[in-house]
Amino acid sequence: MFEKKDISMTAGLILTGGGARAAYQAGVLKAISDQFPGFDYPFPVVCGSSAGALNAVGIGAGGEIFRHSIEQVESLWLNLTSKNVYHTGYWSVAKNMGQFAKGFVIGDGIDIPGSMLDCSPLRKLLESEVDFNQLNDNIKHNDIKAISVTCCGYRSGQSVSFFQGEAGLEGWSSGQRVGVRTKLTLDHLMASSAIPTLFPPVKINREYFGDGVARNMAPLSPAVHLGADRILVIGVSANTTTRHIRKECKKQPKLPHILEQVINGMFIDVVENNVEQIALINSLLKKSAKPEQVSEELGVRFIETLVINPSEPIDDIAIKHIHRLPAPIRQFFGLNKEPVEGGVSLASYLLFEGEFLRDLVNLGYRDAKKQAKDIETFFNHEKPKC
Repeated sequence: MFEKKDISMTAGLILTGGGARAAYQAGVLKAISDQFPGFDYPFPVVCGSSAGALNAVGIGAGGEIFRHSIEQVESLWLNLTSKNVYHTGYWSVAKNMGQFAKGFVIGDGIDIPGSMLDCSPLRKLLESEVDFNQLNDNIKHNDIKAISVTCCGYRSGQSVSFFQGEAGLEGWSSGQRVGVRTKLTLDHLMASSAIPTLFPPVKINREYFGDGVARNMAPLSPAVHLGADRILVIGVSANTTTRHIRKECKKQPKLPHILEQVINGMFIDVVENNVEQIALINSLLKKSAKPEQVSEELGVRFIETLVINPSEPIDDIAIKHIHRLPAPIRQFFGLNKEPVEGGVSLASYLLFEGEFLRDLVNLGYRDAKKQAKDIETFFNHEKPKC
């Protein structure tokens, strides 16, 4: 039987971005809540970026116990449609993209929009679904130590982790990474989930902010700064679990195909690199004859990590549901013709449609069940002395 005393002050949860792909995280968390139904809040520190920020705040603003919070998060994902997230009509999409084209032709005299899509429906949905008062209460009653939402400042280039938490937690500044104590609002969620070029930036205080994965070279660092010494990372990529084969390309890639690789680099590669860096530090501390001394001198510490990633490529799942994507988006990404060549990965970020989201939730649930022993070890493992 699990004893809550081991996790009440140390366990952190990192929820990365990926648009609609973040539904996978809901499945993983559901499996954990089923594995440990007696959990109150097993993760005192929860940090999210991009769509992962929606899940992070959903957990923090949920019910009195973890299982109820996850049920609410899962329900939100399973009932989503693209219309709930962004305007899908031809006129709305064409208007924004037309402004882009007009700006290139005329030049500086035109106020070019910061996005191709209008996601005002998402703001309206979250206004009715997210209870920030409950988040305040959960922190006040010490159920949660801190919730962090990371955004990218488009003027400063800083990766800013806005966090709300218990008394005594302080902000930080490390290069371009900054931690700012605040009271989280809907604006923080909308900014963090604003995929570059696709969704509009949001002004917070003096600066416009966008997707939290942009410029965030150390996505696990907010949890470390907020006191976590063991971190569960739920990713949205099968890069580390599946084999990739490079196929011969007969045509030059189009803009959407290039853009998807740029966005994939932000959402996926950085998380994997940061986990590898922490593993290297852990290895050095384990091999050291005086780990505590090395830890103090270098300003690092042992951080136990567990990573759960999709066991199947999400692109392979998305291609089965491409026909559900709103027609204007399919046309822009060049996905109306068979066979589909490229563009699927980028399209999957916008594929907020029930059947696709359900497949991702189910995949996350199965993957977490397969790692049940690892999850149990994660929660019950003793804290290393270094």
